[in-house]
Amino acid sequence: MWTSLFVSGLLATAQTPLEKLAIPVAPVSVVQAPAAPKSTAPMAPMTPGQQPMAEEKKEEEKEEEAAQKFLLMKLLDGRTGGEFLDKSGITIKGYADMNYTASTAKGSNLPMAMNYKANQFLLEQNSIIIEKAVDTKANERTWGFTMMGLLPGSDYRFTLQNNLMDSQLTDNNGQPNTYGVDAPQFFVETYNPNLLKGVDTKVGRFYTILFNESIDPTQNKLVSRALTFMNNPFTHTGVLTASKLDDRWTMYNGLTCGADVFFGPSGKASYLGGLKWESEDAGTNFSLNTQLTDPSFNQTQGTANTYDVFEIQFNHKINDKWSYTSDNMYSFINNWDTNASGSPIVDRDGIPKAYQGWANWYGFVNYLTYNVTDKLSTTSRVEFFKDTEGVKTGYQGLYTTLTQGITYKMYEEQLWVRPEFRYDNNSSSKAYNNDGDPSNGLFTFAIDVILRY
Repeated sequence: MWTSLFVSGLLATAQTPLEKLAIPVAPVSVVQAPAAPKSTAPMAPMTPGQQPMAEEKKEEEKEEEAAQKFLLMKLLDGRTGGEFLDKSGITIKGYADMNYTASTAKGSNLPMAMNYKANQFLLEQNSIIIEKAVDTKANERTWGFTMMGLLPGSDYRFTLQNNLMDSQLTDNNGQPNTYGVDAPQFFVETYNPNLLKGVDTKVGRFYTILFNESIDPTQNKLVSRALTFMNNPFTHTGVLTASKLDDRWTMYNGLTCGADVFFGPSGKASYLGGLKWESEDAGTNFSLNTQLTDPSFNQTQGTANTYDVFEIQFNHKINDKWSYTSDNMYSFINNWDTNASGSPIVDRDGIPKAYQGWANWYGFVNYLTYNVTDKLSTTSRVEFFKDTEGVKTGYQGLYTTLTQGITYKMYEEQLWVRPEFRYDNNSSSKAYNNDGDPSNGLFTFAIDVILRY
């Protein structure tokens, strides 16, 4: 079924509709007179290869998105506080993400996440964001900031950084409570248009550049996250620069404490970097990203925040309806010790065992999205994730996950509804809890509602 879905999608896009074809400007021969301009205003010079219509459309979309106001800012319109925020370029917004996941498992869907509770309602996130965006059109340096607070929500147990409010993970008799708080992002930012083609710098805690999915549910096409995303970095603390080399290339360079760690003894100096190429029409991009450090398990702290990661990501807009993403990651660490981590690995017979030594994990994830309308879209995700030694999920083996979801946006995109079917399978281990009768497979049906305010 999944193969036929992808094939039918690609066949449907094999022929580009006539209205989508780029129409070249006819060359003016010696016997042709150029058409008279419709305006007496001077025309802007055009460089070879320039596509003004595509660039103008792209800028218009950015301006429209920036100008969109949700409930909190609308309530402040016309008031003293609202005028101050508008003049300062500061916005206040938030969102609530809640879901229910019907499951063949009992109690927990793990390692599937972040909707990890089986047959139970979850308020995953209730977030407030205060930010001032940098002005990338200015001729001089501008500055900004982002402060994001995750108010009581169930996702905190996944997003918390080591050494930052992580005592919540043991508050419930050594176990995490269902709901907790976090601050996934807080950083200051500057943009300097006079360095190269523009350099953006962030200092603080920020989202990773690794992988196309995000902690923020509004940046994802599906309710659940890929296993590849769940078992690699979410956020970093440190400094990150994005340098525009030219109109096509952007380079990322950063120095951080590692993956999901806020300074302290569990952290270690780590390089976060990448190189991104984008096509002229912004319809295709290709990225190579990495985290490089001394990839060693911290025996003293029992933590694994410093490991090497390598990513290849490809995004392509096939046409106005179809888009495709391929995201592939490989990670490894030295000296893993289950005795120090406190998380044993369950072998194929269901018996916990210890493991010490080198460990790796890797994933291949493909997405195919069809936009039915501006408000309605459907996405298929096919993933293969290998936890070779079982150190990330607790179970060795190759995981295959098949996901089909729909996104429907209403009321000026302030309300989203997303139903999703998903099947997970571990070919080697019975990784899914079934009330004392573990299973290799897991079926789930999830539906979430996102309210943006």
